[in-house]
Amino acid sequence: MIMLGLLGLDLFGLVVGVVTHLPSVKVESLEPSFDDPVTNVTAIAGDTVTLPCSVKNLKDYKVMWLDHRTKTLTLEARRIIADERITIERPDIGDWNLYIHGVELSDAGKYMCQVNTVPVKIKYVILTVHEPPEIIPELSSKEEVFVRESDTVQLVCNVTGVPTPTVRWYKKSTNRRPYGYNDKEMIGHDGMVLRIRNISRYCDDVYQCVADNGVNLPKSREIKVTVQFPPEIHLPTKKLSQAVGKETILNCEVTSNPSMYSAWTRDGITIQNSDKFKIDIYEDYKNTMTLSMKISDIQKPDFGVYRCEAQNEFGRDFKDFFLYELVTTTPSPSTPSAVTTTTPVHVYVFTWTPSVRTYTPRREYHSKDRPPLATKKKPKGRNGQPRFLPNNTFYLIGLLTTLSVIIK
Repeated sequence: MIMLGLLGLDLFGLVVGVVTHLPSVKVESLEPSFDDPVTNVTAIAGDTVTLPCSVKNLKDYKVMWLDHRTKTLTLEARRIIADERITIERPDIGDWNLYIHGVELSDAGKYMCQVNTVPVKIKYVILTVHEPPEIIPELSSKEEVFVRESDTVQLVCNVTGVPTPTVRWYKKSTNRRPYGYNDKEMIGHDGMVLRIRNISRYCDDVYQCVADNGVNLPKSREIKVTVQFPPEIHLPTKKLSQAVGKETILNCEVTSNPSMYSAWTRDGITIQNSDKFKIDIYEDYKNTMTLSMKISDIQKPDFGVYRCEAQNEFGRDFKDFFLYELVTTTPSPSTPSAVTTTTPVHVYVFTWTPSVRTYTPRREYHSKDRPPLATKKKPKGRNGQPRFLPNNTFYLIGLLTTLSVIIK
């Protein structure tokens, strides 16, 4: 029995030792833990963002959130600060998620989800807040800018956004272009300022700045640039003739910006619409118009110099047009006159037809009463035959004679 008692004590002590040892191992393995020590969260300003925090084996420990300024936001499920945008959401028993409604740029930073163990256990949540691009009208150029030709103009498009937006400039043509022409072209360099030096009237257009940072849709703003310059006058023709009683039209092309005054004048007096004069204005293209004046039933006093002139705050220009009388002559009726035929002096006409001569040998005979006549010897040619001039020789002689007479 003593042996059993001793054995029993040993067994009890062994059991007690085992029992007192096991709890210490079990408590150490069940301390609170996080699913992930660091989490990155990106949100767009104005949205609702969730900062996740899941804790295992929390038991009687407490969970609280601190912001990037180490300011306590919540304790367990209670909000400590007055900011009503912040709440605790627990979709699961181990979740202690921090919700920020209408997140702002100032909310960005490193947040801490803490458990009050010794030492304190912490999970970090890094919040990045993006902001779509926005153009600030008060700090940008007005929607319409006036500049004088040959000056320098500076267009400003002040934008905000996170990350910093890229600003590109485009020229949107409002003039007439050939079919298929792209009316929007990128110009200049990226940046919030577009500078145009020595600007000309051909730069008169609509300019557009486009800000983009990859967050939502890009933002744009249009700025109309109006280039002002003094008038310039062009006459298609500077003089014209017309007959009395007819009508004619004088055209004058005026280019200016702004267009303030333009008219046809004569002797310093502005010509107004009347029965004789009718003035029409046609818009040809941008900043250019045609001043057309019709003159009816032209009489002698209407001939002379007409002046087309234009003026604005930057200058004046004029051109003179000369209208003169067209004189037409009508041929008088003609009477038939006697027809006389004259023969040119020293002109002779000859007609000559060469004849063909034949030769018949003379027949010699002897008279009974007188002696025979002596025969004259003819020149002989080859082979003893008589020699004659050929017919062609007579033809050439006659032709040469005729030509010599005509030449004289």
